[in-house]
Amino acid sequence: MQKDLSCLYFPITATPYERSSRYAELKPCDALKHYIRCFWGTSGKAVSRGHADGNHGVVIPDTCMDIIFDFDHESGKMTGSFCAIDENSYPAGSHKPSLCSTFAIRFFAWSAALFSDCDFTGSKNKVFEPDRYFGGIMNDLGARLYDIDSLEKRAEAAERYLLRILNLKRFDINLMNSVYDIISSDCRVTVGEICSKNVLSERRLERLFAENIGVPPKTFITLVRYQLLWQEICRSGRFDALDLVCKYGYFDQPHLLNDFKKRHGMTPSQAIKFSRDGFLQDGSL
Repeated sequence: MQKDLSCLYFPITATPYERSSRYAELKPCDALKHYIRCFWGTSGKAVSRGHADGNHGVVIPDTCMDIIFDFDHESGKMTGSFCAIDENSYPAGSHKPSLCSTFAIRFFAWSAALFSDCDFTGSKNKVFEPDRYFGGIMNDLGARLYDIDSLEKRAEAAERYLLRILNLKRFDINLMNSVYDIISSDCRVTVGEICSKNVLSERRLERLFAENIGVPPKTFITLVRYQLLWQEICRSGRFDALDLVCKYGYFDQPHLLNDFKKRHGMTPSQAIKFSRDGFLQDGSL
């Protein structure tokens, strides 16, 4: 039986409260909510010249993968990128022309492969041309989106396309059960325990994660743990290290702090401030 991970786990960005003409998110339709975290992009075509787009220039490991379409309405050009799963944060955002727009599809890490015929092994921390993993998407979907000038209508067009290419034959119940075990335990589970519970060899589990997510299960556990930690910090608006060390199974407070800064590029206190005002702290990243 398929477990609804979309209700259990909702990864967030470095600026989860951001909603503007430059960046907004839309939920997918019910038929895609198990696979798509959200659609995001500009609400229209106009973006002021020199603006650095996308989460005010910081991307953190959100355990998602994104296909991003950028449309230059001055030159008529379209570019695209597929961002595979990342392990660390990095500065992002490029200077855009004065009349441009962006539309993106954000997949849950375990679901992007259901829209692709490719093996995701070796894809982590890399950016590709979308057609490398989703053959024909630039022409079949991207070209269609160019002349649509609202985020909502672009999302509708993307939904129709994604429902057409969704390949449930690639769905693997062992992978999904393993991901469920990781998330539902707040990452307090070992690779050995996952294998035992799902009657899998460690080699088989490693291959499933490499082919469908692009990282080993142990790495995925640490990334989800970081995301759950960041979500809790955002919800509470404060940082109680002792409680969080116990809840998420860190060795001690320094272990938690070092792991968080490695992933986020900031201390928890800096990250909380950044999530609200969108400005980098001195020494961040």
